Amino acid sequence: MQKIWKEKNVDLEILTTRIGDFFKAKDFEAIMEETPFGYQIFAEDSPYFKIDGYISVTIEGNPNHFTVKISLCKKANRQFTLLGVLSETMFLGGYLLSRKLKSDEEWLLLEKEFWRHVENSLSSLGNSAKIPPS
Repeated sequence: MQKIWKEKNVDLEILTTRIGDFFKAKDFEAIMEETPFGYQIFAEDSPYFKIDGYISVTIEGNPNHFTVKISLCKKANRQFTLLGVLSETMFLGGYLLSRKLKSDEEWLLLEKEFWRHVENSLSSLGNSAKIPPS
């Protein structure tokens, strides 16, 4: 999911740090980096949120017109033979389905908390970008 903000004049580096702090507070392993178009955050392995995959957050644009995008990136699936798929479905199908549903539930909860955190951060960061002298 992504959201676009206009005319906020937000320092995107500070916003990125606050978003990184959100993941660290939830005990995710998070790394932040600058990209040619903005900032990127990757987070995974929280003991509180059992999510199947890792989280990618992208902040792009400029202080007055920027986009924040969060997505769940699934880990690569193993290659199976037909017999392996059938036996796994028969014996582990319920467990795997249950685990997937739990992961999806955790993801929805985390995403809701994430957007609430971003909105709160933006309300306190309005006009935080330094405007270069003319």
